[in-house]
Amino acid sequence: MEGDGELLPGERLGPYLLESILGEGAMGVVFRATREPDGVVVALKVLRRQLSRDEVYRRRFVHEARVAAAVEHKHLVPILEAGEAGERSYLAVQYVAGRSLEERIRDGGPLTLDEFLRVAAQAGSGLDALHRKGLIHRDVKSSNIMLDETGEAALTDFGLAKGPAYTVLTRPGQVMGTLDYMAPELIKGEPATAASDIYAFGCVIYECITGAPPFAHKSMLQVGLAHLGEEPPDPLASRPDLPKELSWAALQALAKEPERRPPTATAYGHMLRVAGKGSLS
Repeated sequence: MEGDGELLPGERLGPYLLESILGEGAMGVVFRATREPDGVVVALKVLRRQLSRDEVYRRRFVHEARVAAAVEHKHLVPILEAGEAGERSYLAVQYVAGRSLEERIRDGGPLTLDEFLRVAAQAGSGLDALHRKGLIHRDVKSSNIMLDETGEAALTDFGLAKGPAYTVLTRPGQVMGTLDYMAPELIKGEPATAASDIYAFGCVIYECITGAPPFAHKSMLQVGLAHLGEEPPDPLASRPDLPKELSWAALQALAKEPERRPPTATAYGHMLRVAGKGSLS
């Protein structure tokens, strides 16, 4: 990052002291930061310099983040503030002491049955809360699900969610999301919907079971083509410890046609629990 005009740990942005980098993406850098003078620790997403210089984009970013901040749910990481300082746009969210689901899988391998059923129920309920407000997350993936120190799951990074009344943040020809989790219709250039979020959530559950999203071992081009036309490998091929009925249930969210997917993330979680436990209790 040094020399490219991006901020670095040790610098300040408005009331925030940037302490360490938690993650980076195409749109921004996420820092662990402390808000002065009250000492509140946050995860601060700072928009890339190039995007911050785009006045229209910057205004939309702040506006849509503030809209998303109005959605409160115990399995959504709270957005605390969206603002600007020194011509840089930022989004402050509650800092979760723990790790992302991606880090849990990377460090500990695939999840146990109880673990991924809990993730499905909890993160799924947070996703449904967004959808009930007419918001689409657009980037559901394992790195955007946080696990606190007790294993409770919460969906984060929904400050770039989009509602039907708000302007699309992407420029013409750009696609929002991460290819490993991208629904076929998005690859075709169609608008993001709740169903495309459900597809991405299905990719996350697949990753919980196998350790990787459905087509993660292919090249980037091959991943896109696979989402469009290939059936995912059986997620239980390497999990003889899990009930075989889970394979069918897990793959329901990965249907190529949006209308064939479960209607909500909660309904999907119920399907997984019935397949895995034999009941909804």
